[in-house]
Amino acid sequence: KRAYALALEEQQNSATGDCSNGLARKKIWKALWQLNIPQKIKHFTWRAGRDILATKMNLAKRKIAPSGMCELCGKEDETVSHLLWFCDHAKGVWTSSKLVFPFEISPSWSFLDVVENFMRWVDISSGLLEKVITVCWGIWKNRNVLRLGGKGQAGCTILRGAMHLVGEFHAANESKHENRAGEAPVVVWKPPSSGHYKVNTDGAVFSKRKQAGAGVIIRDGMGEVIAALSKKWNYPLGAVEAEAKALEAGINFARDVGVRDVEFETDSLEVYNAIQGLASPPISMANVLAGLLNQVSSFRQWKFSHTKRQGNVPAHVLAQHAKDVVGYIVWLEECPNILEHVCAHDKLVFSHSAC
Repeated sequence: KRAYALALEEQQNSATGDCSNGLARKKIWKALWQLNIPQKIKHFTWRAGRDILATKMNLAKRKIAPSGMCELCGKEDETVSHLLWFCDHAKGVWTSSKLVFPFEISPSWSFLDVVENFMRWVDISSGLLEKVITVCWGIWKNRNVLRLGGKGQAGCTILRGAMHLVGEFHAANESKHENRAGEAPVVVWKPPSSGHYKVNTDGAVFSKRKQAGAGVIIRDGMGEVIAALSKKWNYPLGAVEAEAKALEAGINFARDVGVRDVEFETDSLEVYNAIQGLASPPISMANVLAGLLNQVSSFRQWKFSHTKRQGNVPAHVLAQHAKDVVGYIVWLEECPNILEHVCAHDKLVFSHSAC
């Protein structure tokens, strides 16, 4: 009954919002309901998004609790934002994780504001948002145990439990669909949003020569080539290390070219997962990844994405071309001759898909 009263009050308040905000929220809710997470966590997400979780602040508003003060830290009112992001107990969980947030959460943001920013800067198909929301659910569950006098869990335990739950749920769903017939979807290069640039990178290993190479291509929202790079290292690298070094080269190259709002895309799932904090990086590339995460903060807006090899052909061609390069070669405001066909194909495919 109390939850219903809170929901009714929130619904009445939200009715005063403008139409454009309503349309944006509708898009967010649609994406949330499509997340590959257990139903109980979707229910938690709905309650957090509607701000009807039984936080101390919400209970105080309903005259159910005498105070809205957080019982866990005793420092601030327990709002949804405080509970999930700013309470000392929540901070302990996030600090123990390797999940990378490409933005800073403001104390004034609602739960949906945080989700909206994730959708803006993180590829929703990456699974990062699903992991973040499941961690939030774990924080909420642990908070309730502590309030009832139970023994709470350490931040790393909450995090590990959330990752395990998501992994098990995904594995169960994949097993349900593995016998279903159907063609694999065609993977194509997707342009960045208007005013942004996409930097595709790829690494190559030349084992017999004990060398490695990198290919980098920067394109705008129309698919036009802004700059390209083919670079060779005269020392051996493993495949994953070459991919990480190629991404590092792409970040440095984009900075030198002068683009400010950037999406960095790699076809190495291992590198992408390590950057996003979805998996621990191999020791051999841990320092490289730590360095590039520091370097990328110099951009005004940035995010990482993953594609398959079919969506990364120009960067692959440039990486292979590095075998015949002395040091490196750069193209500025022109499409390299070796890429004219594949870049034209990319533009043709995405222009047709946009129709």
